[in-house]
Amino acid sequence: MVAPILPGRPGNLTAEQEARLQELWTVTLRVFGVQAPDRPEDVEDQLQPGSGTATPDKKAKKKNSMFRRHKEDNGGGASADQNDKYGQGKDFQQVLATQDPEKLRNAFWSMVKHDHPDGLLLRFLRARKWDVHNALVMLIATMNWRMKEQLVDDDIMKNGEGQAVADSFSSKAAVKREAEDFLAQLRLGKSFLHGTDREGRPMCVDYAPVKFMIKCFEANYPESLGPILKFLAGKLIAVGVWNIIKGWLDPVVASKVHFTKNLEELERFVEKSHIVKELGGDDPYEYHYVEPKAGEDEKMSDESTRQQLVDERARIVKEYEKITQEWIGDSQNRARLQERRNDLAERLRSGYWQLDPYVRARSLYDRVGLIQGGVIQYYGEPPNAPKDPAAVPHNGPPSTEHRADDVD
Repeated sequence: MVAPILPGRPGNLTAEQEARLQELWTVTLRVFGVQAPDRPEDVEDQLQPGSGTATPDKKAKKKNSMFRRHKEDNGGGASADQNDKYGQGKDFQQVLATQDPEKLRNAFWSMVKHDHPDGLLLRFLRARKWDVHNALVMLIATMNWRMKEQLVDDDIMKNGEGQAVADSFSSKAAVKREAEDFLAQLRLGKSFLHGTDREGRPMCVDYAPVKFMIKCFEANYPESLGPILKFLAGKLIAVGVWNIIKGWLDPVVASKVHFTKNLEELERFVEKSHIVKELGGDDPYEYHYVEPKAGEDEKMSDESTRQQLVDERARIVKEYEKITQEWIGDSQNRARLQERRNDLAERLRSGYWQLDPYVRARSLYDRVGLIQGGVIQYYGEPPNAPKDPAAVPHNGPPSTEHRADDVD
């Protein structure tokens, strides 16, 4: 079931929003070294706080450049965002000075996966209220976080649960302990995905600290968080804790947190048939961890096929970047060029699911049939369900086909 296109998403942009998107693409491509790069200061000079491209006068006067002005006003930070509580402005400044542009480019396209590239940039623009400079700061800081801190693609996605099982037998005490702790969390089901809310959004049942979860989404996965429902069932002490936590958050994010004291209040957000019986609903689902199976990641050893698919994806990416530059500069043919960009985005989407088993270790959600070649099936399908999305029957609520602005 494809949801209606919401405002500010690919296919539903105002003229002003499209202009902001083009500005963000311009500076993003320059940071990635796709356009002829100047010094990092010159990238900064294209933007001014609160809007898009800098005026020629401001660009000509180095003393008024953002790079220098923010150094003076904010003690060296490069962001005009007064809500930069995660220090992303400082990260941005450091990344521009030290990071290889090609590595940032690769991190961006790795994050795109099966989504429309415009959708990813638009998430950052919406999260920063369409301020191009602040969106760029957040984007680059997130790329750095994925590469340097969490190793999202080089460790988590690549090694997965199977590697954790292997590491649990390691002779190195620290490696063994970390793997055992990780597997223990999975087996206990302290955090798991199951079902959808009334708007068809996937639900994560998570007993982890709320602060960490919200920080992860707010800082690195903008515009990806739906309502957070805290089911109190009489435990009103959590309200006092929340009154402390919400002061740390962006007001928009904080407004998504709702305390529900009973089943009736929970049903405002989730149909009773989708609420697990543990919380008083009718869904009989019970979490059970399915252990990794021997050979489930066999395709990841096929380096030849993987490289062919990677090379093909790289060619599509290069063509997308080229057409995007034309789309930005050619206002007369913009509609035709946008169609071409959409075609390339669809090739990236379908191509990702061919590449996926060669770059991503299988997870619990593959083993139980929730992930089925780009279609997310929360209800009713057995683990051996057909992998062709067109062949997946609708049994119960329809499959969830993610919108173009979703991320991994």
